[in-house]
Amino acid sequence: MKTAVKQRAGASGVLFCIGAALALGGAAMTACEDEVTKQRPRSGAGQEAQEPEDGFDPDTEDPSGPPAADAGGLCGNRIHQVEIAEAPNIYFVLDASGSMLSPASSSSNATRYDRVRDAAVDLVRNLGPLINVGAAVFPLDATDEAPCRPGGEVFAVTPGAPFAEGQEGSTTTSRFRAATRAAPLGGTPTAATLAALTPKLVELPGKTIVVLATDGGPNCNSSASCEADGCIANIEQQCPDPEENCCSPLGPSGPEGCLDRDDTVAAIERLAASGIEVYVVGIPGSEFYGDVLDQMALAGGAAQFVSPFYFKVDNLDTLGNVLSKIASIVVSCEFDLVDPPPEAGQTNVYLDDELVAYDPENGWRWKSPAVVELLGGACKKLKSGRVGQVQIVSGCPTEVAR
Repeated sequence: MKTAVKQRAGASGVLFCIGAALALGGAAMTACEDEVTKQRPRSGAGQEAQEPEDGFDPDTEDPSGPPAADAGGLCGNRIHQVEIAEAPNIYFVLDASGSMLSPASSSSNATRYDRVRDAAVDLVRNLGPLINVGAAVFPLDATDEAPCRPGGEVFAVTPGAPFAEGQEGSTTTSRFRAATRAAPLGGTPTAATLAALTPKLVELPGKTIVVLATDGGPNCNSSASCEADGCIANIEQQCPDPEENCCSPLGPSGPEGCLDRDDTVAAIERLAASGIEVYVVGIPGSEFYGDVLDQMALAGGAAQFVSPFYFKVDNLDTLGNVLSKIASIVVSCEFDLVDPPPEAGQTNVYLDDELVAYDPENGWRWKSPAVVELLGGACKKLKSGRVGQVQIVSGCPTEVAR
């Protein structure tokens, strides 16, 4: 993903225009000066004018043209054009089965689906252009007569966009919110949905992850057969006769009520074999199926280190934190500079106009002559989705952590 704002300094010493290198959550900052003699940059207060040795030394030739005025209070005259290298695709696959109509809590009128959708929308808003986002729901267009229709895509993968307060109507966030509106109904055709989505997902450029959020076990396989211990109605103690197998061919749930473990795990394995990791999120209601969700998570290549291997959510109030944790695994803290600084020791990094000191452990560093990497707390802050702007500016001595 690129921003399209850059600055040029003329040989005559006139700075034509300088603009924000990257806007992540608000309007791009711009500043233009016709004459460089109107103001001069403030002096930096850093420790010396050289960055610590980090495996390379940028050119030390003078930049074209003399320094210009500070840009919006930042110290320096050259705000670099940057690229976000391969913003990841985060693709939500949301369970919209009938059980997702259950109340999210005893004190709320919101349904489980409402809360899952709201958490996904918040993540899309907060991370903005750090991600591309897409979504599918399952089942899709289910009816009482056809409760097991496979799910499908409702929002094609789209670059995230900065959220402007009061102007959500034109943003990726608002379109994502509208597209994922659903009236939960029917079964849980997880395997068929993932199989249908796979060709589209494997063709996406760049890194793609699937976030599968569900409140129950997969079913809806008309070719399945199972004993009572593999029948969802029996597992959830909803079978009228506890001694009966409700998923027998003539039972009230029929074969489609069988737990569709094998086909679902196989569908996830196919995605993982194509390089697409599947993060399995089990929300309240899925407690009966922990072993199945663990298998799904292990098949998806994105399991947690200890059991439960899937991302278990006991309280929907914490779902937003879980989704942020998943997203932070794939969001990059590296920025490619289209126009690397021509002079060593004269670059600083700002998050929302707040200086980030040069610190290879908890600030930023040069990963290569044209790549700035945020580290430690600075990277964590960026991945939280609470950063409005990232600015990489040259023209003042680098501020080094003391």
